[in-house]
Amino acid sequence: MIWEYVIPAIFGVAILVQCIYLLFVFTALIRHKNKEEEPENFSGVSVVIAAWNELYNLQELLPMLDSQDYPDFEIIVVDDRSSDGTYDYLRTNEGNFKNVQFVHVKALPEHFTAKKYAVTMGIKKATKELVLLTDADCRPNSDQWIRKMALQNSDGAELVLGFSPYYKYPGVLNAFIRYETLQTAIQYLSFAKSGFPFMGVGRNLMYKRENFWKVNGFTTHLGLLSGDDDLLVNAMANRKNTGISTDPDTYMYSEPKLTYKDWVTQKRRHLSVGKRYKLRDKLTIGLLWFSFIFSWLFVVPAFFAGPEWFILPEWLKVTNEWLEPYGFEQYTPYSNWMRVVTGVFLGWQFLRWLILYLCNKKLSFTVNSWKLPYLDFLYLWYLLIFGIVTVFSNPKKIKWR
Repeated sequence: MIWEYVIPAIFGVAILVQCIYLLFVFTALIRHKNKEEEPENFSGVSVVIAAWNELYNLQELLPMLDSQDYPDFEIIVVDDRSSDGTYDYLRTNEGNFKNVQFVHVKALPEHFTAKKYAVTMGIKKATKELVLLTDADCRPNSDQWIRKMALQNSDGAELVLGFSPYYKYPGVLNAFIRYETLQTAIQYLSFAKSGFPFMGVGRNLMYKRENFWKVNGFTTHLGLLSGDDDLLVNAMANRKNTGISTDPDTYMYSEPKLTYKDWVTQKRRHLSVGKRYKLRDKLTIGLLWFSFIFSWLFVVPAFFAGPEWFILPEWLKVTNEWLEPYGFEQYTPYSNWMRVVTGVFLGWQFLRWLILYLCNKKLSFTVNSWKLPYLDFLYLWYLLIFGIVTVFSNPKKIKWR
């Protein structure tokens, strides 16, 4: 029957594609070395933060940013119609900071989403060559954040992708959020390092201010809640102008969602814009995800396909003498076939966990390495469920706040 050929073929191709990604794409991240030699002159940096009712976070974040060890930078906070006293705080304390300025948004123009309008206003206010983006609920891992991010730009890179892990708290939800963030980072950092940048994260993203205007800012996706980071990077980045940073000093930590409802809403918003990626990027990421899913879904059907025509070399065959101690009366073609399928699947799993461990190590052990197999299995169901939801969702109808 045709399924005796189709199912093993799908399983085998899926495993092969996974191994190609693991060995030739993800390893680019493992081999990456951050630039350490400082240039004679650093470029000026404008840190832009869009804030809506973020008074508490700004009170913590701004002193940390204002004390960054960097010779030429400014901090621009865009107050997006806050009602919690943010405007009064910024107006009262602006003179108490060395580098802080703010923009007050009083009304939102039609066809603009709030975050994108706020970021656009911040970039208009910026006077430095480089724009460095983060969110009000983020915290830099050191006072070297700006310096080390700018250092990755020193050889002419027009775009630098940073890493933004989430804080660690007890519970399965938090562990999976950190794992999914690790997976996302591995993908966009390793693809960028391999010459195929496709997205970045707005919690830790640097680019030349002029490049924002070259791609007309957010013009092509003004009405979408998300896309101020990944869709912009998708339009702006290419194999020659994109750098990455894995230096722990450049990490920008963020607060994770604490409930499943809030996390699902966040992920639906993030994933919905993937439909707007370039065709090349949709194909490469889709191939990565589908090969992962098919490697799992077709392993069991593959056990029972093809035994009538499958032939193994004599030295690999399972003989009757081997089977008798385990209660099998005689050799069947299934025995050898299942042995091969099991070996291929477990070999892929071992390679995957090894590469994930090395990437996890590269990114300062974002999750506990011993949890990788368990979290990776949950990741399968995450891709399945959210993949279906994303296909049938309308990004314009997804709510934010």
